Amino acid sequence: MVPKTPYGIWHGKPASYKYLRVWGSPAYVKRLVEDKLDSRSSLCRFIGYPKETVGYYFYDPAEQNIFISRNAVFLKKGFPSDSRRDEVLIEESSEEPQHDII
Repeated sequence: MVPKTPYGIWHGKPASYKYLRVWGSPAYVKRLVEDKLDSRSSLCRFIGYPKETVGYYFYDPAEQNIFISRNAVFLKKGFPSDSRRDEVLIEESSEEPQHDII
């Protein structure tokens, strides 16, 4: 096993991984807003890193498009739509089913 990575040998300190994000994690992303009263950020999902520029790829489910942005605040917990799946209520009826007799 190698005691140090090439980055650690070259720079004399271990690499920082704090900028790496989990694929699909939720984030509020600042968007270019045309109207003064519109929301300045939208809830999106992180989907990757672009090769050409610095930033992140995001998917906006409301507009159904993919875009690159550097301005994002990543949330620690899961996507809000995932919590709705956990809160499914099953209603049990105490009445007996009625059958139509012809």
